[in-house]
Amino acid sequence: MRAKLNGFVGLALAAASCGAVLGCGPSGVSRTSGEAVAVRPAGSKNAVRVAGIVLKWITADKERNFQRAVPLIREAAEEGADIVITTECFLDGYAIRDKTIPIEDWRALGEEIPGGAYLVRLQTLADELDIHLVAGMVERAGRATHNAAVLIGPDGKLIGRYRKQHLGHEHVRNTPGTESPVFDTVVGKIGLMICADRRFPELIGPMGRKGAVLLICPSGGMWGPVKNDHHLQARSRENRVPIVFVHPIEFLVTGPDGSILDRRFAGRDMSIEIEQMSGPADEHLVAVYDLRLGR
Repeated sequence: MRAKLNGFVGLALAAASCGAVLGCGPSGVSRTSGEAVAVRPAGSKNAVRVAGIVLKWITADKERNFQRAVPLIREAAEEGADIVITTECFLDGYAIRDKTIPIEDWRALGEEIPGGAYLVRLQTLADELDIHLVAGMVERAGRATHNAAVLIGPDGKLIGRYRKQHLGHEHVRNTPGTESPVFDTVVGKIGLMICADRRFPELIGPMGRKGAVLLICPSGGMWGPVKNDHHLQARSRENRVPIVFVHPIEFLVTGPDGSILDRRFAGRDMSIEIEQMSGPADEHLVAVYDLRLGR
């Protein structure tokens, strides 16, 4: 990772709600991390600055979703983020919700991994900004499609791909993944999960046993303290690993002990219509947090 990892990075240990964050509100962007209460020595790699791109989906519009995300990813990089994370299927706007999309149009929303045109653009962006980038998208593999997330390195190279395993309603079109891998990075081993996978210890446990120091969960669907957060807290506690959860409404960081380190919200809707862009419904966040890693 770039030389900024050798600087002094604040370790944010205090939670922040949306209302307490500068710029959070209609069409607002959070440019602040949690309160810094400690620093790491130069040369240490036991802390990392993560950023969640909390952004509403536009269904089945890859170009608009891409163009909407790019300036926020750039903002995160300007704020010193080492790892930038989108939501689940940010690129296609989680189009699997609309089963009326003709099947060939649905497949056309998928990206080949590696080699897809938008994936290549994301790799170029990660290389330019010198960041790790985790991006959710539909993967097209022959006639099959998968709900996938990619991990791109700061050199623009594809480090790995994860395929969502617990699909629920997506089974009518998507094929589930079967593996719980971890990926080697300069900050340690990183594991990815997607949305509903977080509810199943048997899917996440193997990542912890393989030595993951960080788990990342691009998501849609359930969110908030009642329906979502306790799942992430439990998986963190079981595996003694922090988890970063990024959703169109919520950014959440849980600590290795299951505590909530940061939680922020942007609106109450996961998607918007084109005519709502830049309006009051188009709430979003670039949520930055300094996270201690290590076992």
